[in-house]
Amino acid sequence: MEIKSSKAVSLAEVKEILSKRQNDGELGYEQTQALEHVEKFSTEKLEKVRKLVEALKKHENITEELAIKIVDSAPSNPATIKAIVAKDKIEISDDEASAILKEVS
Repeated sequence: MEIKSSKAVSLAEVKEILSKRQNDGELGYEQTQALEHVEKFSTEKLEKVRKLVEALKKHENITEELAIKIVDSAPSNPATIKAIVAKDKIEISDDEASAILKEVS
């Protein structure tokens, strides 16, 4: 199988895609496992996730991929947000982390 493109998607999007595929036919083992995982851990509706991602992308240095990671992880404190962005060698202030936390809460 050839990969034509790739992009980051939220857990809510994965849930929607795999649910549609399940309705159209049988899923493979990996797809079934992935669907079970997102059904357990995807807590937000797709529309809300998309709005949150768009809002987070307005912050400086927050890419779509980082915004998706933040929304999917449902952080409970600013330190978690700082840890997520630190992986990409991005530093944000405590105030900005708190502002992001308010948006996703």
